[in-house]
Amino acid sequence: MSSLLSIALMAFLAVTSTASPLAANSKPSTTAASAPTYTPLTPAEIKGLQTELLLAPSYKDKEKVLFPPNNGGSANNVSFQFVPSNGPAPQDGSVIVGSVDSIPGLIGTNVAAAIGFIGPCGLNVPHLHPRGNEFLTVVSGTLIGAFLLEPDGPFVGDVPQVAMTLSNYTGMLFPQGHTHWQFNPTCEQAVFSAAFDSNDEGRFQVAQTFFSSMPDNVLTASLGNPTFLGPKQLDQLRGIIPSAFVVMVDSCAKACGIKTA
Repeated sequence: MSSLLSIALMAFLAVTSTASPLAANSKPSTTAASAPTYTPLTPAEIKGLQTELLLAPSYKDKEKVLFPPNNGGSANNVSFQFVPSNGPAPQDGSVIVGSVDSIPGLIGTNVAAAIGFIGPCGLNVPHLHPRGNEFLTVVSGTLIGAFLLEPDGPFVGDVPQVAMTLSNYTGMLFPQGHTHWQFNPTCEQAVFSAAFDSNDEGRFQVAQTFFSSMPDNVLTASLGNPTFLGPKQLDQLRGIIPSAFVVMVDSCAKACGIKTA
């Protein structure tokens, strides 16, 4: 009896696996091989999508803008390629940001991201994001990350700072509005990925922003009216403060045998 049941069960499985009505009538699912590939949006296309999304009254209306019926089921309008596969390798010091300026589909999401490439001895200069928290994760190499805490009471002495060595997929939070920096203390490139809880996080570079203040007496008064710092010295400082996101730390470069200008 048990052998007959076994034979009947095997026959049933064989029939259903080869002649399943569901398998015969169902459409093949979309696979990675059949999905559309990313095509960069032109500036005009980005501007047009931004305008349409801002005017769309509901989420369903936004979906119709991002995924129109004639686009072949593509998610191109909510995708972004940080590093073109057929382009040159990113230069050290490059920080590629994916925000509403490059990904219109982020409008209304409170999401943005960045990929950064910091070369040997590179410093992502002290800066802050006025409209978003950042969570940065090192995916290759090593970075030292640090940010300044909010002073407790009147300013006396140094502002407290917290720091962490980040490597091997270690991440760290950099709170919104806090001055922070990342430094590569090694002789090898470091790569990081960062996520923001704002689709337009912004960035102020501390030194560049502070010394851009006018008039000069605002700066000198803020610094305690030092006698050695006048209009000429301020102009000299403004002329050498880097505008780049990432600069090289000379002492580290010498230890790595890297020539600096």
